[in-house]
Amino acid sequence: MLARPRRTQLNRALSKLGLCSRGVAAEWIAAGRVRVNGKPAESAGQWVELGVDRIEAAGAEARAPVYLALHKPPGYVTTRSDELGRKTVYDLLPVEYSGGWVFPVGRLDKDSEGLLLLTNDGEWSDALTDPERHVAKVYRVKLDGKPRPDELARFRSGIELDGSITLPAGAEAEGAGWYRVELTEGRNRQIRRMFHALGYKVKRLQRVSIGTLELGDLGPGETRVLPKGTARALRKAAR
Repeated sequence: MLARPRRTQLNRALSKLGLCSRGVAAEWIAAGRVRVNGKPAESAGQWVELGVDRIEAAGAEARAPVYLALHKPPGYVTTRSDELGRKTVYDLLPVEYSGGWVFPVGRLDKDSEGLLLLTNDGEWSDALTDPERHVAKVYRVKLDGKPRPDELARFRSGIELDGSITLPAGAEAEGAGWYRVELTEGRNRQIRRMFHALGYKVKRLQRVSIGTLELGDLGPGETRVLPKGTARALRKAAR
């Protein structure tokens, strides 16, 4: 239990308690495996008070917090299962983490690659994905053309997406069609859409760092368990 009461929806509460992802929580609730204060859960969206309400999940195993770094290759979706039968990042995880009890911290689309974090610590995940904390993420991006200096300046100052301007971003040429991009927000397919607005197509996109953590020499498809000190440093930087 958490020391300070906090109101949240039940599927999110199960995630924050480190029992499963929100998607798995919805399945458990629908199957009648979850009880709140001794009564069957009403729905995944039921409101509960963490630290006050007694939340139980039949057969759920309490696990210590785990923090994973995965080098996601292109072609994998960042979900536990896929209705189209596509490969998921869970196909890459060591068997002890592949049962759906860890969940991705944010997303990388199917065609993107690079650093992806997974955990069963909901509060840690929230700290890194909270849009108000502006955790920096760095990407290497290969384009099908060469933006002019004024176009890169427009990219850095912000592009209108979905009716609002993106936050200022970093964009520097690295040569051979590659650019280094830094974002402090995470809109859906943001980099691809921003360059598309300038008339360019992203041919390859690799995330190389999240906050203070770098992809480093982690090979495609490989997973590394992060030391708790590294996880704490990441969360501290997010503040």
